[in-house]
Amino acid sequence: MANGTKGQDSGRENTTVSEKTDSKKKLIIDKATEVFAAKGFRSVTMKDIVEACEISRGGLYLYYGSTEEVFKDVVAAQDADESDENVEKLLAEATPSQLLLWFVKEQKKAILRRKNSLVTAKYEYAFSNREAGNTKEAKDAFETAVAVLDNILKRGNESGEFECEDTAMCARNMMYAIEGMKVCAAEFGLSEKKVDNELLFIMQQFMEA
Repeated sequence: MANGTKGQDSGRENTTVSEKTDSKKKLIIDKATEVFAAKGFRSVTMKDIVEACEISRGGLYLYYGSTEEVFKDVVAAQDADESDENVEKLLAEATPSQLLLWFVKEQKKAILRRKNSLVTAKYEYAFSNREAGNTKEAKDAFETAVAVLDNILKRGNESGEFECEDTAMCARNMMYAIEGMKVCAAEFGLSEKKVDNELLFIMQQFMEA
Protein backbone atom coordinates (compact mmCIF):
# COMPACT_ATOMS: atom_id res chain seq x y z
CA MET A 1 0.00 0.00 0.00
CA ALA A 2 2.84 2.32 0.87
CA ASN A 3 4.46 1.67 -2.50
CA GLY A 4 1.21 2.57 -4.22
CA THR A 5 0.99 5.84 -2.33
CA LYS A 6 4.59 6.64 -3.19
CA GLY A 7 3.88 5.99 -6.86
CA GLN A 8 0.89 8.33 -6.78
CA ASP A 9 2.96 11.04 -5.10
CA SER A 10 5.66 10.65 -7.76
CA GLY A 11 3.06 10.96 -10.50
CA ARG A 12 1.66 14.15 -9.00
CA GLU A 13 5.18 15.58 -8.68
CA ASN A 14 5.92 14.82 -12.34
CA THR A 15 2.65 16.47 -13.38
CA THR A 16 3.48 19.55 -11.32
CA VAL A 17 6.96 19.80 -12.85
CA SER A 18 5.49 19.46 -16.34
CA GLU A 19 2.90 22.15 -15.66
CA LYS A 20 5.56 24.51 -14.31
CA THR A 21 7.71 23.88 -17.39
CA ASP A 22 4.80 24.60 -19.73
CA SER A 23 3.91 27.72 -17.77
CA LYS A 24 7.49 29.03 -17.86
CA LYS A 25 7.85 28.35 -21.59
CA LYS A 26 4.54 30.10 -22.27
CA LEU A 27 5.79 33.13 -20.34
CA ILE A 28 8.99 33.16 -22.37
CA ILE A 29 7.13 32.82 -25.67
CA ASP A 30 4.59 35.51 -24.80
CA LYS A 31 7.24 38.03 -23.76
CA ALA A 32 9.63 37.11 -26.56
CA THR A 33 6.83 37.69 -29.08
CA GLU A 34 6.58 41.27 -27.88
CA VAL A 35 10.35 41.70 -28.09
CA PHE A 36 10.64 40.32 -31.63
CA ALA A 37 7.64 42.36 -32.76
CA ALA A 38 9.22 45.53 -31.42
CA LYS A 39 12.84 44.97 -32.49
CA GLY A 40 12.73 42.53 -35.40
CA PHE A 41 14.94 39.45 -35.36
CA ARG A 42 18.52 40.54 -35.92
CA SER A 43 18.87 42.98 -33.04
CA VAL A 44 17.25 40.85 -30.34
CA THR A 45 19.61 39.31 -27.79
CA MET A 46 19.06 36.71 -25.11
CA LYS A 47 19.52 39.55 -22.62
CA ASP A 48 16.53 41.35 -24.14
CA ILE A 49 14.38 38.28 -23.63
CA VAL A 50 15.67 37.73 -20.10
CA GLU A 51 14.80 41.30 -19.15
CA ALA A 52 11.35 41.09 -20.76
CA CYS A 53 10.57 37.87 -18.92
CA GLU A 54 12.13 39.10 -15.67
CA ILE A 55 13.89 35.78 -15.19
CA SER A 56 17.54 34.82 -14.74
CA ARG A 57 19.77 34.14 -17.74
CA GLY A 58 20.13 30.56 -16.48
CA GLY A 59 16.36 30.27 -16.35
CA LEU A 60 16.13 31.15 -20.04
CA TYR A 61 19.02 28.89 -21.11
CA LEU A 62 17.31 26.02 -19.32
CA TYR A 63 14.80 26.03 -22.19
CA TYR A 64 16.54 27.78 -25.08
CA GLY A 65 20.12 28.03 -26.26
CA SER A 66 19.75 30.90 -28.72
CA THR A 67 17.43 33.64 -29.95
CA GLU A 68 16.83 31.55 -33.09
CA GLU A 69 15.46 28.68 -31.01
CA VAL A 70 13.15 31.09 -29.18
CA PHE A 71 12.03 32.71 -32.43
CA LYS A 72 11.09 29.38 -34.02
CA ASP A 73 8.82 28.58 -31.07
CA VAL A 74 7.36 32.10 -31.16
CA VAL A 75 6.42 31.67 -34.83
CA ALA A 76 5.03 28.18 -34.21
CA ALA A 77 2.91 29.45 -31.32
CA GLN A 78 1.50 32.33 -33.36
CA ASP A 79 0.71 30.04 -36.29
CA ALA A 80 -1.14 27.69 -33.95
CA ASP A 81 -3.16 30.56 -32.47
CA GLU A 82 -4.19 31.67 -35.94
CA SER A 83 -5.44 28.25 -37.05
CA ASP A 84 -9.13 28.05 -37.92
CA GLU A 85 -11.02 24.85 -37.13
CA ASN A 86 -13.72 25.76 -39.66
CA VAL A 87 -11.37 26.20 -42.62
CA GLU A 88 -11.84 22.66 -43.96
CA LYS A 89 -15.63 22.99 -43.85
CA LEU A 90 -15.40 26.41 -45.51
CA LEU A 91 -13.20 25.09 -48.30
CA ALA A 92 -15.61 22.24 -48.94
CA GLU A 93 -18.89 24.19 -48.95
CA ALA A 94 -18.23 27.78 -50.00
CA THR A 95 -18.43 29.16 -53.53
CA PRO A 96 -15.19 30.36 -55.18
CA SER A 97 -16.25 33.99 -54.67
CA GLN A 98 -16.87 33.35 -50.96
CA LEU A 99 -13.53 31.57 -50.70
CA LEU A 100 -11.69 34.45 -52.35
CA LEU A 101 -13.38 36.91 -49.99
CA TRP A 102 -12.42 34.77 -46.99
CA PHE A 103 -8.82 34.50 -48.23
CA VAL A 104 -8.55 38.25 -48.74
CA LYS A 105 -10.05 38.98 -45.30
CA GLU A 106 -7.49 36.69 -43.67
CA GLN A 107 -4.67 38.41 -45.54
CA LYS A 108 -6.06 41.80 -44.50
CA LYS A 109 -5.87 40.74 -40.85
CA ALA A 110 -2.21 39.86 -41.32
CA ILE A 111 -1.47 43.13 -43.11
CA LEU A 112 -3.14 45.35 -40.51
CA ARG A 113 -1.96 43.51 -37.43
CA ARG A 114 -0.20 46.01 -35.20
CA LYS A 115 0.32 44.31 -31.85
CA ASN A 116 2.91 41.52 -31.81
CA SER A 117 3.36 41.52 -35.59
CA LEU A 118 6.29 39.31 -36.53
CA VAL A 119 6.37 40.31 -40.19
CA THR A 120 9.63 42.28 -40.01
CA ALA A 121 11.26 39.70 -37.75
CA LYS A 122 10.29 36.87 -40.11
CA TYR A 123 11.82 38.63 -43.08
CA GLU A 124 15.00 39.44 -41.17
CA TYR A 125 15.23 35.82 -40.05
CA ALA A 126 14.77 34.57 -43.60
CA PHE A 127 17.41 36.89 -45.04
CA SER A 128 19.90 36.30 -42.23
CA ASN A 129 19.67 32.56 -42.81
CA ARG A 130 19.65 32.63 -46.61
CA GLU A 131 23.27 31.49 -46.99
CA ALA A 132 22.68 28.58 -44.65
CA GLY A 133 19.58 27.61 -46.60
CA ASN A 134 17.28 28.01 -43.60
CA THR A 135 14.46 29.87 -45.35
CA LYS A 136 12.19 26.82 -45.53
CA GLU A 137 9.58 28.05 -43.01
CA ALA A 138 9.00 31.39 -44.74
CA LYS A 139 9.05 29.81 -48.20
CA ASP A 140 6.64 27.06 -47.18
CA ALA A 141 4.16 29.58 -45.75
CA PHE A 142 4.30 31.64 -48.94
CA GLU A 143 3.94 28.62 -51.23
CA THR A 144 1.02 27.32 -49.18
CA ALA A 145 -0.81 30.63 -49.58
CA VAL A 146 -0.10 30.60 -53.32
CA ALA A 147 -1.40 27.04 -53.61
CA VAL A 148 -4.62 27.86 -51.71
CA LEU A 149 -5.27 30.91 -53.86
CA ASP A 150 -4.45 29.00 -57.06
CA ASN A 151 -7.03 26.38 -56.09
CA ILE A 152 -9.66 29.04 -55.40
CA LEU A 153 -9.04 30.70 -58.78
CA LYS A 154 -9.21 27.38 -60.63
CA ARG A 155 -12.56 26.60 -59.03
CA GLY A 156 -13.75 30.08 -59.93
CA ASN A 157 -12.74 29.55 -63.55
CA GLU A 158 -14.64 26.26 -63.64
CA SER A 159 -17.80 27.81 -62.18
CA GLY A 160 -17.58 30.86 -64.44
CA GLU A 161 -17.24 33.26 -61.47
CA PHE A 162 -13.68 34.26 -62.40
CA GLU A 163 -11.74 34.86 -65.56
CA CYS A 164 -8.06 34.05 -65.14
CA GLU A 165 -5.96 32.53 -67.92
CA ASP A 166 -3.02 31.50 -65.72
CA THR A 167 -4.27 30.87 -62.18
CA ALA A 168 -0.84 29.90 -60.83
CA MET A 169 0.74 33.11 -62.09
CA CYS A 170 -2.17 35.23 -60.85
CA ALA A 171 -1.98 33.61 -57.42
CA ARG A 172 1.77 34.18 -57.14
CA ASN A 173 1.54 37.81 -58.27
CA MET A 174 -1.27 38.47 -55.80
CA MET A 175 0.79 37.02 -52.94
CA TYR A 176 3.81 39.12 -53.95
CA ALA A 177 1.59 42.21 -53.65
CA ILE A 178 0.15 41.08 -50.31
CA GLU A 179 3.58 40.28 -48.85
CA GLY A 180 4.73 43.72 -49.92
CA MET A 181 1.81 45.31 -48.10
CA LYS A 182 2.64 43.32 -44.96
CA VAL A 183 6.16 44.71 -44.95
CA CYS A 184 4.99 48.27 -45.63
CA ALA A 185 2.38 48.05 -42.87
CA ALA A 186 4.96 46.78 -40.40
CA GLU A 187 7.59 49.34 -41.35
CA PHE A 188 5.63 52.59 -41.73
CA GLY A 189 1.95 51.73 -41.49
CA LEU A 190 -0.91 51.47 -43.95
CA SER A 191 -4.43 52.70 -43.30
CA GLU A 192 -7.28 50.22 -43.44
CA LYS A 193 -8.83 52.21 -46.30
CA LYS A 194 -5.61 51.96 -48.29
CA VAL A 195 -5.40 48.22 -47.73
CA ASP A 196 -9.07 47.78 -48.70
CA ASN A 197 -8.52 49.72 -51.93
CA GLU A 198 -5.46 47.68 -52.86
CA LEU A 199 -7.13 44.33 -52.13
CA LEU A 200 -10.29 45.36 -53.97
CA PHE A 201 -8.20 46.28 -57.01
CA ILE A 202 -6.55 42.86 -56.95
CA MET A 203 -9.86 41.02 -56.62
CA GLN A 204 -11.40 42.95 -59.50
CA GLN A 205 -8.76 41.54 -61.82
CA PHE A 206 -10.24 38.08 -61.35
CA MET A 207 -13.93 38.97 -61.26
CA GLU A 208 -14.41 40.87 -64.50
CA ALA A 209 -16.10 37.97 -66.22
